Formats: sequence, C-alpha cells, structure tokens
Amino acid sequence: MDLETKKLKLLEQLNKATGINFDITDSSLSDEETINKLKEMVVRFNVLDSKSSFYRAFVTRELAYSDAAAYIHRFHIKEDAIRMLFYLESQQDYTKEAVSLLKSLLPDSQDALIEIDSSHILLILHFEKYPNPDEINQYCHEFLDMLESEAFISFKVSYDVPIHKFTDLPKCYKDIVMGMHIGNTFRSTDKVYSYSVLGLGRLLYNVPLPEVEIYLNSHINVDTLSHLDEETLNLLESFFDNDLSLAETSRKMFIHRNTLIYRLDKFADLTGYDVRKFSDAITVKLSLMLYNYIRATS
Repeated sequence: MDLETKKLKLLEQLNKATGINFDITDSSLSDEETINKLKEMVVRFNVLDSKSSFYRAFVTRELAYSDAAAYIHRFHIKEDAIRMLFYLESQQDYTKEAVSLLKSLLPDSQDALIEIDSSHILLILHFEKYPNPDEINQYCHEFLDMLESEAFISFKVSYDVPIHKFTDLPKCYKDIVMGMHIGNTFRSTDKVYSYSVLGLGRLLYNVPLPEVEIYLNSHINVDTLSHLDEETLNLLESFFDNDLSLAETSRKMFIHRNTLIYRLDKFADLTGYDVRKFSDAITVKLSLMLYNYIRATS
C-alpha cells in the first residue's frame, strides 16, 4: 500500500470515529510523519469506544498518561486501587465462548477483559485487599480449568505481584508478557508463570546467544543435549523439582528407586555429570535451561 493510500485510509477511520470530514491541504511534515500523526489521532479517538479499548491503548503505551485523564473520568476508573493483571495465552485461536466465560468471572464493575489478539487476553482484576500467593494461584487455576472444561481450549497464564498505582499498569503488562515468553522458554510444561519467581529464567533470558553457546560447549554441548529423550528430560526436571531427592522423585515419577538410580547413572556416563552431586546438578540445570533458550530462539 503506497503512502497516499495509507493517508486516505487513516482519514476514513478518523471520519468514521468522529463524524467529521478531515482533509490535508497543507503540512510541513513528511508523508511518513503525517501518517504517524494520523495513526496517533485514530488511536486517541477510537479509545473512546469502551473501557476495554482504553485499557488496551494505555497498557500497550499507545496512549500516554497525560492524555488519559478524560477517559479515566468517563469510565469511572479508580486511579488508586489494588489491581492484578493476568495475561492469558491460548494454544489456538480462542472463541467468543471463552471470552464470555472469562467475563463471568469478573464480578467487579471495575474489572476489565482486553482482547490483545486472537490468542492473548488480558484480565485486570480489582481486590479489596492484597491477595496472598495461594489465592492468586487459585484464581489462575480457576481460569484455566473452566476454559479447558467448558470452552475446550487450553490456555496458559502469567502474572506479577499486585499493583496499587494506575500509572504502574504499562510496566506490569510489559513484565507479564515477558513472563509468558520466559515461562514458555524455560518451563514449557507449566501452565502458570509468576514473573516475580522466574528469577533464574529472567537472568538467563538476557544472556547473549554467543555466550550461551560458549557455556554449553564448555560443559554439555548442544549435540549431546539434542539426543536426550523426553523421558530422561522429564526425569531430570522432576529430580530438580524435588530437591535432588531420590525417594521423592521415584514416588512422583512412579518408578522404583533402583530404576531411577540406573537412569541417573546412565546420564552420568553420557555427559560426565552426576546430578546427585550439587555442583553437577547446577551445571546440568543451567545447561538444560540454556538449551531450551537456544531452541526457543532458533
């Protein structure tokens, strides 16, 4: 689409949003600058449509706080309130039924559901008092269980700690979107990600790929890791999750203790690392996380 056509399209959107016929007769701006200004105007007029569209523009930083006051007043939004943001990602395009089901879980008129795109939904929930971690976890599983059982769609959810200031919404949104990326990279089998407890993943996510490759080649190379079967990978993750306990891991994995020891010995023979030793376990854990990072970015 050429620049002139883009301008005409944007002018049409402005006309539709305001009922006023706009025309450009003179401008000191370049064509690209004019288009960018028109886009800003379209966004600002369109956010008047609903509270959800206003929230969407604000959390994605399309609308600055300095321009938000009129809409905050119009939609009766409390600036100082205890809020939590939940970022849901579907494994396929979600349906209208999924949206309706989620809306049924938003009893407070201040709450909002924002459709980010065809596979991502943002929920903004308000609380009378700060929820504890158990309550937050319960909310997350309530969302996911209902969507899977009634809308037959599998979702994941990421969240961060509650916030109090309205101006913190854009940063919180940015963090939980990043939390979803980090969770999918390093904990892909999980369905709930808390940004504040993804500490190691957040650290490794910012390591440059060349440094990742150097580390792996110095310890367990990519070729070796790529040949590990899913059963071995699941066993190692369970062993780490259960604090290197043979008894607890064998119980959770429903395998005999001697079978677990045999498989760990086999892994040690292959890689030279015995994960029953704390220092070796750290090396293997980091290597597996970095390997997942490479696979996610390739």
